[in-house]
Amino acid sequence: MSVKFQDYYEVLGVSRNAAPEDIRKAYRTLARKYHPDVNKDPESEEKFKKINEAYEVLKDAEKRKRYDALGSNWKAGQEFRPPPGFEGFSFNTGGRGGAGGFSDFFEALFGSAAFGGGGPRMRSAGGGSPFAGFGNFDAGFEAGPGAFGGDVEADVSVPLQKVVEGGSMSIRLEIPGQGVRSYDIRIPKGIAEGRKIRLAGQGRNGGDLYLKVKYATDGRFVIEDGNVVVEARVTPWEAALGAKVPVETLDGRMNITIPAGSCSGRRLRVRGHGLPGNNGTRSDLLVRVMIHVPEKPTEKERDLLEKLAKASTFNPRG
Repeated sequence: MSVKFQDYYEVLGVSRNAAPEDIRKAYRTLARKYHPDVNKDPESEEKFKKINEAYEVLKDAEKRKRYDALGSNWKAGQEFRPPPGFEGFSFNTGGRGGAGGFSDFFEALFGSAAFGGGGPRMRSAGGGSPFAGFGNFDAGFEAGPGAFGGDVEADVSVPLQKVVEGGSMSIRLEIPGQGVRSYDIRIPKGIAEGRKIRLAGQGRNGGDLYLKVKYATDGRFVIEDGNVVVEARVTPWEAALGAKVPVETLDGRMNITIPAGSCSGRRLRVRGHGLPGNNGTRSDLLVRVMIHVPEKPTEKERDLLEKLAKASTFNPRG
């Protein structure tokens, strides 16, 4: 299979030796810019997919190491063939769809588009080779007989809203020897990342299927110490004078009070609007204030800003 090489560093606009925090920062900036709920440009969804795919690889130390092993001679647009060690694997990339899909290049390099945000990643319980599985996509995989044991495990990507609400969720998996199967699974309200959901008898040859929960990547929210962090975009005058501004939360949009004199980076705590815990209570929502200025101020805005600059005695540099 020959596919086009994807330069994930170029997609995120970072150098090949970028630190994890720089990769995370670049991803969050681009994800906010191109999220389909925010950017209505017809091309934004495709860009959002590429951004998520690049981040899915570069945020993970093992995936990044495997990707970097291709070497620096690869350039965007070159033909790529799976490296040594992929013999005996057959991929059927037809029939995919939806906002979470990954490229053929990703599939060729990592074994299937199921690694991370696009859906479950399946592997043998004993640490064998990965095999195909898609959250809401069709996939084909062929492996030699006897390649996998009875119990198998999959990483299932669960949206944060589903973690808050709980309830049923549909997934599709490719089980060796059994073909593609659909499952309606129950997501317990407040399930912690890393917990496993056991489906008895649904593995290979009568074994069990274990679904390991991973929180789905979402450019709007970041999880820190169990709390949910979201950004509040405010104007300079809203930050200086105080205002009520809408922010996205796991419960829908909410108006948050920005205290007068707030600087960029200030965090406001909204208790009880984070993720549910085992004790029935919810963690907190942390609203990070970010001041945005007009990129191209109008003539009137520029005139007012110049007057403010002349009249103000404020100097943040001391």
